[in-house]
Amino acid sequence: MKYYIGEIDTYVGESEYCTTIRFKTEGDPNDYLDNIASDFWGGGGEADENGMYDFGDKSSGGGRWQEVDASTYDALHIIVELNKGEEV
Repeated sequence: MKYYIGEIDTYVGESEYCTTIRFKTEGDPNDYLDNIASDFWGGGGEADENGMYDFGDKSSGGGRWQEVDASTYDALHIIVELNKGEEV
């Protein structure tokens, strides 16, 4: 298992912001973040050619990530942990 701090990029009109999360996976962290982004605003998002998921008034996609060790991951309680069902 590998541990990560990552970002979900969200665009609302001309504005952009990032939500920092922590997650763990044995798979590809890019795929994992994209999987989280696809359901970030309640599901139903369709991916465009840039990998952004459209939720009508906003769109989201997987952003940057950084691998961290398990003890760092466990110590970062202020950052919400998001894990999607089965590991990607």
